Amino acid sequence: MKLSFLGAAKQVTGSMFMLTLHSGYKILVDCGMDYELKKNPVAQANIFPFEPVTIDLVILTHAHIDHSGNLPALVQQGFKGNIMCTPATAELSAYLLYDSANIQLNQYRKSLGRTKKNRREQIAKPLFTEKNVKQTVDQFFTIPFHKKFQVNPQLSIQFIEAGHLLGAASIEVTVTEAGKETRIGFSGDLGRANSKLVRNGEIFDQVDYLVTESTYGGRKHFSGSDAEEELMPFIQKTCIDFRGRLVIPAFSVGRTQAVVFTINQLKKKGLIPDWLKVFVDSPLAIKSTPVYERHAHLLNQEAQQFMQDHGNLFHFTNIHYLEGMDEHEELMHYFDPCIIISAAGMVEGGRIQEHVSNNIENPYSTILIAGFCAEGTLGHRLLQGQPSIQIKNREKRVFAQIARTDVFSSHPDHDEVFNYIESTAYASKKAGKKLQKVFLVHGEEPQLQAMQESVQSKAICEAIIPSYLEEFEL
Repeated sequence: MKLSFLGAAKQVTGSMFMLTLHSGYKILVDCGMDYELKKNPVAQANIFPFEPVTIDLVILTHAHIDHSGNLPALVQQGFKGNIMCTPATAELSAYLLYDSANIQLNQYRKSLGRTKKNRREQIAKPLFTEKNVKQTVDQFFTIPFHKKFQVNPQLSIQFIEAGHLLGAASIEVTVTEAGKETRIGFSGDLGRANSKLVRNGEIFDQVDYLVTESTYGGRKHFSGSDAEEELMPFIQKTCIDFRGRLVIPAFSVGRTQAVVFTINQLKKKGLIPDWLKVFVDSPLAIKSTPVYERHAHLLNQEAQQFMQDHGNLFHFTNIHYLEGMDEHEELMHYFDPCIIISAAGMVEGGRIQEHVSNNIENPYSTILIAGFCAEGTLGHRLLQGQPSIQIKNREKRVFAQIARTDVFSSHPDHDEVFNYIESTAYASKKAGKKLQKVFLVHGEEPQLQAMQESVQSKAICEAIIPSYLEEFEL
């Protein structure tokens, strides 16, 4: 069979891999939005290096847009098959994809308004519409964790927990052709051990080939593992001692829920006074948070025990979920001490930019960056310690405290990914199989090279960094 790398090769986003069996049957693993192509209107029109109608099956690891975001475009261009994923991934993906369709439409309308005087400028048209999203959701076919599903006599798949996001799966694909069985493991995005809300990820017990993320190759997380201990000092100093506002940029699905749960834990311990208001200003977060409650059986022991003791993970005294723009506007004129959690995590777009702009010149406020920010994003520029910053074409002096924590990071660091690869190789050997090759994806080239060096220095197996459109015979 043939394994092709059609995205997330020597870059973080755009997850998309293709398995072509000897019979010609084609499987697409993930179909994510490539944020590099988003910057290029011409490239966006040709996002698939294949004919979508030729794909027989799609398997989706999890809901994040860099893994799911081009599914409606695939459907719009002719894909008619099933999209297999876990039930929680299907629910979260629907919310994220509808949100993506709306964002693209709004951006397109704004671009049209700006370019009326310059007709020669190319405008990035929406890749898909809400109608395409509905068609995509109708093609979801859900499978629970640890249930082997026989697709056809030659192909079976099984989902195991990745620990990255509610419902996030690593995929074991078993192919039987010409009397030979081959197992390929796709890690998807992995999670950290003992993360908030979701259970720890699992390793494959026997695979011949492994395709794994290496987002944090060569990097180590600097924060401890206790989110409560990490977050409380920021709340105490900013909101209680200085009576300022703590602004936390957080992605709507995953990180927002983890931050709110942590605050709830601190509240229940009596460490945060009832008078301190907490605002969640993110319509997508509001829509997706109930999915966590509907799939409580997927949460870790800490979260499940908290639900038993207190009844609810995400609601407590003086938490306010803001969905409408009128509520958002009211918050923009609220200047008492408070915590504001809003999307997006890298401070690019969304309502968070207005909150940062509104608080950046207040020396009593803190902007707490709660995760990785790609170079060029506003979050990254804030972390560089610049004395002033431009937000929506307005120059703002930076008087607020700019802080960072990675305790809520949903990706493992270098050592954690290396241990994952090593453990997978050991489990395979114990089961009588040999891990022949590991393919390193979802990372910039320096991070991938750091992981490659670690794997090969221990002679675990051959570690390969595939290039875009590169193909391998398995």
